Amino acid sequence: MKELEDYVILVLGIVLIGAAIPITAILTSHLSKQSKLKLEVLKQEIELEKVRKEGYIIETEKLRLEIEQTRQQLTLDQPVQFKLEDR
Repeated sequence: MKELEDYVILVLGIVLIGAAIPITAILTSHLSKQSKLKLEVLKQEIELEKVRKEGYIIETEKLRLEIEQTRQQLTLDQPVQFKLEDR
């Protein structure tokens, strides 16, 4: 009877090990896919931030040029106003 119990335990152990290997492979594959997806998301977020930064730089430069043009226009307009005031 003891031999039968030992045999059953041995068979169950082999079956459990046989089942554990594919489950481990599935979990490892899943975790690997998750890591790859997270990496891809991070890459896309970095690219998005680069595009946002470019847009910010372009918008800042545009505003700087508009301010400079306004200053130049004010500088050109002021002498005319002074001349008109002198008359």
